[in-house]
Parts: sequence; C-alpha cells; structure tokens
Amino acid sequence: MAEMVSSAIVGEAVSLIFSGIAPSSRNDDKSDEEAAGGGGLERLEMARIKMEAALETSDRWQISDRSLLHWRKKLKRAAQDCDDAARRCRRLSREEEEAELAVRQSSFPRRVAHATKSLISSLVGGDSDRRSAVSSTAVRRFERLADGAGEFMRYVQLGGTPRQNLFFDPLIGHIFAGKTVMYQVLHPGGKYHFFSIKLAGFEERGLEAMLSFTYEDREAPKNNFGLQAMLRLSESTDVIGTTVKCLQLMTPHFKAMARVAIGEITH
Repeated sequence: MAEMVSSAIVGEAVSLIFSGIAPSSRNDDKSDEEAAGGGGLERLEMARIKMEAALETSDRWQISDRSLLHWRKKLKRAAQDCDDAARRCRRLSREEEEAELAVRQSSFPRRVAHATKSLISSLVGGDSDRRSAVSSTAVRRFERLADGAGEFMRYVQLGGTPRQNLFFDPLIGHIFAGKTVMYQVLHPGGKYHFFSIKLAGFEERGLEAMLSFTYEDREAPKNNFGLQAMLRLSESTDVIGTTVKCLQLMTPHFKAMARVAIGEITH
C-alpha cells in the first residue's frame, strides 16, 4: 500500500512541476512511444519473417536477371537491418525495465529526481536514442519493404527457373516426401533390433529428421538400450553418415552400444 501511495505521489509531483511546459511535444511523440512498445516490436519481427521467407523461397529458383539479383540483395540487407532494429528494441526495453526496477527500490527523493529527469529528457529530445531504435517511421519502412517481398517473388517466378531437387542420397528424397523409413528384425535367441527415420518439422528450427534405434536382448535384458538423434535436413544431408560420426564420438562407457548401433544402421 505504501508503495502505491509513494508512486502516485511521484507521478503527481512531476506532473504538477511540468504541466503546460510542452504539451504539443508529447502529442508529437505519441506514435513513436507506441512504436517503442510491444506492438512495434511485433511489427518489426513480422516484417523480418516476411522478408526472410521470400529470400529462402527465392533460393529454390535460378535467377539470372540483374535487376532481380539487385532487388534480392537489397531485400537481404533490409531483412538484416530489420533484425538489428528488433534486437536493439529488445535490448533497450530490458535496460529500461532494469532501470525502473532499480528506481522503485530506491529512496523517495531519488525517485522524484529520476521521474523529473526522464520527463525533461523526453521534452527536449534527450530520449531520441531509444525512439530512433524503433520509431514509427522505421517500422513503417520495414513493413513497406516486407510487403514488396511478395511482389519480388512474383517477378522471380515469372523470370526465374525452378532449381531441380538433386538429393545427395536417395534416402533424403524419401524423407523430404514425408515417408517414414523403418527397419526391424527379430534374431534367433530373442534379440530384437528396430531402426526408423521419420520427418519432424519445427517452426523454430526448420525441417529435421528423428532417428530411433532400439536394441533388446531377452536373454540378457541388462544389455537393452535405445538411442535417438535429431538431424537438421537439407538436400545434401548424409543422414546415415552423419549419424555414424555422432555415434563414433560417444564416450568409452557407451562405445559397445555405439558399435552395435553402427553395425545395424550401416547394414
């Protein structure tokens, strides 16, 4: 309760001191203040996503037109600038939150002084560094560039040639098609081996494959074990080769299991 009363007194004291000094300045900066909030950051991130999506899609096309290549270069630079602006916005937001927390935990006179200094700074333009990082003008500029990314892709499709999907390994072609690769066998004596590869897509990480291997020995259950691995996929990924290399790096305690898994996977 004391905290709420103290905060109210600080705000009232500052407003009384500076009421009427520069009301027009506050109105002029309203749009910039809104852009500096969460809404502006979300708009920046959405603009970056649109531009990066267009750039990644254009990689699947063979582009020879100089103007399209120049456009693509400009779009790539804009996507990087947009990402940098979003990073600055997040960093400055964290710094402000930390500063506000420190002020709330400080003495009453110091809080009045801080609030007064902040208001003066905003009125005379001393807060321009924060606003320049994510001003409404900058946000609108990146949004215009992001909207133009769709038009860029239309020109790419009209003037470009689709790249052929040449897979390094036929297995990759099946995985990209959404098929699940599965191998299982029951050996004499009760030994059971199971191996599978299936597609697993994640928005944050892109296309990945999940590899699972199970070894069961009914006569010696203590030797039972299971392994799982996640691999980021591309057209040139060597799924089996990469998995074998990972297993070869296992610690000595797991070397015996790794040898069994490698033998079955490469069989």
